[in-house]
Amino acid sequence: MSGSDSSSSSGDESDTMEVDETQLQQLEDRILENPYDYSAHTEMITLLQTGGDVDRCREVRERMSGLFPLSPELWMAWIAQERLFYDLDKERVSETLKNLYSRAVKDYVSVQLWCQYCSDAVSILNFTPERTREIFEEALSAVGLHVTKGAEVWGLFLEYEEALLAVTNDHIQEGDAADKEMLQDMYNEQRKRVDSVYQRHLSVPLQGMEEVMTEYKKWLGAGQTVSESLQTRYDAAIQKRDSVLQFEEAVEMTAAPHTEEYQCYIEHERKEGDPGRVTSLFERALTDDPLNVARWSDYLRYLDQVIKVKDVVLRVYGRAVRNIPWESGVWVSYMTAQQRYQLHFSHIEETLEESLKNGFQDSASYLAIWKEYLVCHWRQERFKPLKTNGSSTESLENRPLNEAFQRAVNHMNQKFGEEGDRTGSLVRFMAECEGVREDPDSMRELLSGLFESKLYKEQARLWMEWVNLEQRFAQPDHTRRVYQKAIQCTTDNPELLIQNFMMFESLYGTMETHDAASLKCNRLKKRVDEKRAKEAAREKQRKGDDKKKGPQKKGDDRTKGPQKNQQKKHDDKPSKKPDTSSKPPPPSNTNKRKLSSNSSMEEAPKQQKKTEFPKSEEDQPIDKSRYPVTVFVSNLSYSATEDDLNNTFKHIGSIVDIRLVKSVNNKSRGFGYIEFHTREEVLAALEMDRVAILGRPCYISECKEKQQGQKADFKFSTKMESQKLYVSNLPYTATEEEIRGLFGVIGEIKSLRMVTTKSGKFKGFLYVEYGSEAEARKAVLELNDKEIGGRAMSVAISNPPSKSAAGGSGGGPSEPAPQRQKQAVNFAIPRALAAPKQSEKKDGEQKAMMSNSDFAKLFKK
Repeated sequence: MSGSDSSSSSGDESDTMEVDETQLQQLEDRILENPYDYSAHTEMITLLQTGGDVDRCREVRERMSGLFPLSPELWMAWIAQERLFYDLDKERVSETLKNLYSRAVKDYVSVQLWCQYCSDAVSILNFTPERTREIFEEALSAVGLHVTKGAEVWGLFLEYEEALLAVTNDHIQEGDAADKEMLQDMYNEQRKRVDSVYQRHLSVPLQGMEEVMTEYKKWLGAGQTVSESLQTRYDAAIQKRDSVLQFEEAVEMTAAPHTEEYQCYIEHERKEGDPGRVTSLFERALTDDPLNVARWSDYLRYLDQVIKVKDVVLRVYGRAVRNIPWESGVWVSYMTAQQRYQLHFSHIEETLEESLKNGFQDSASYLAIWKEYLVCHWRQERFKPLKTNGSSTESLENRPLNEAFQRAVNHMNQKFGEEGDRTGSLVRFMAECEGVREDPDSMRELLSGLFESKLYKEQARLWMEWVNLEQRFAQPDHTRRVYQKAIQCTTDNPELLIQNFMMFESLYGTMETHDAASLKCNRLKKRVDEKRAKEAAREKQRKGDDKKKGPQKKGDDRTKGPQKNQQKKHDDKPSKKPDTSSKPPPPSNTNKRKLSSNSSMEEAPKQQKKTEFPKSEEDQPIDKSRYPVTVFVSNLSYSATEDDLNNTFKHIGSIVDIRLVKSVNNKSRGFGYIEFHTREEVLAALEMDRVAILGRPCYISECKEKQQGQKADFKFSTKMESQKLYVSNLPYTATEEEIRGLFGVIGEIKSLRMVTTKSGKFKGFLYVEYGSEAEARKAVLELNDKEIGGRAMSVAISNPPSKSAAGGSGGGPSEPAPQRQKQAVNFAIPRALAAPKQSEKKDGEQKAMMSNSDFAKLFKK
């Protein structure tokens, strides 16, 4: 259908205009450059629709629906445009609308869309009454439980059935006497259908039920009353509706996406235990907030655990991976569900291929997907016997699981190297499979290759897994060889190996093998003890150095006797060691604490007996009234002065006072306070957070009184941000100009935060925020794995873990990373192996307290 046809059929020439080809070409270029530019698609649709170019508009809509789930508004606009041509080609347009409606209701749940579908099913889609009723039933399943809007669909269903009843009655009045009996039976059957729809409607808690009950009584006619069972169901529905109106009002009164309101509503319905109402609420919540990963995950878990209906579960999974394709956990659960409901394995393979196209944030996401794919392969192999060729089964190399495993290992090594699977989980899984297959040679070949790497052979836990696998085959010689290799290599928990090795020799070995094992274990123990002693000495020396460098001296070491103790007691009593981990309140402008004029003369000698230390500025009284116009500046260089701060912040406005907090020897402690005249100047200063002063990024925050035990708020988001990227594995020499030049090609950079140490050195990862989600996705597709400075940088949508799970940089995996420490672990050594400490008492010895005279005798010797 041409564009001219469209304009003529609309009957309103003023609604169309010439398409701006220049603007259209610009939008086309944007889409060619980045297919995931959502706004470019919608702008092109609007431009073509306004210009009346239906053919190209249809093509753009088709292209967009292949990339994104379309909103109900986009679907209805598309359907409305196609309906304009119904009078010109009824059959073709009817088929087109059937296709569009069937696709539209699968993306999101919308009462308005379903009502329009049902209306067109009755009027222009040429459906049979049976098919029309099926569509109404689908609509009721999707939106019929919507408390405030569901009555619209019920009303349309009643109108349709009543219309059929009226037509049947007309046929009775106009038909022949011979057909009246048959028509009367049809009329009675249809009347039962109407009565059934009324009763079902009145059993569902919806707004406007009272009016429907009035209509039902009128429809029944004189002499008929509402049945007792229906009245009971109606009263229960009214009570249920009234109990949830508070939740509906909370949703209506707040702006989308109503996250907290829907959460409370869903929790309430889950306690009530009605699966239909729970799923209806999940669908409503996801229509308002389709990118909410937590909501999708919660919904999918509910379907897996409670609903367990194949078509329903798989359909929702298919929608979930289209809405949140960056969430690896959803892909993993999708593959599990496909195998649970016994789909052909080709579906799982297609899911794998689709998942790998997404730029996941870290290696853990890819690893989780590959592991689930291998598990699905393993289940397929276990419950589906291998093909046989004559008397021999197919070779291991030709098994699908082995091929999939090799592909997974190659993919992870290519993308991340050994760091991608720090615990060797893929190889360990495959070794377990070979053990179940009763193929010890293949198992040993896999594990031997794994433990050639230093990354794995130092971990005692991994060696014990190999030992446990070996013990399945009851071959002590092989198990002993594994223990012997492990004893030579492990560093993180040798006690575990020693204890298990000696137990093994006690059960399966001879005296010769037991003695040889004991000798090896003693050597390992000696080596570990020496290493730990060296580490303890280094730690003791480090602590001694820290004490020498402490901010407060203990006083003159030559002070002797009670006077020294009295001085120390005096120092400890009035003030405690400052807690540098929390932000202190700002001091007032008072520099010295004056003695009261009416102090008694008796107090003066007491004060003279004590050494008077100057008060640090932190100990001064606090002027809390100046908090709103004061900022706290920290991480300053110790050589930074008030002039340095003034030169940095003077462009903001008038600075009232700059106070660097100093120690008792008048040296800067690396933080201070800047007081401005107005609150607006404070807000401008806060925008300068992490500005460099003398080469160090200084932290700027509001000045607030901190309660005891209160922790500082984390200033950055810990939720998924679809417009922000987490970029890692960058060279430490990368500069901001270099990064902006690389990412600025994709689109306008809204913000760029390079994560640095306190000394200002780049840590190798950063965050880039764009103005739209489409630009962020384009950057993932084009820049992920791009080499910069000899490193393949990782680019992914920012989805940091919760602070409780985070163990490093802010964009890391949500699961705890495997332990990477290589130093000896200070576990308690078994008593049988532990060397006696030198400080332990010998039998019969009594440890006595030494007096001052005892100390004096020591010095006289």
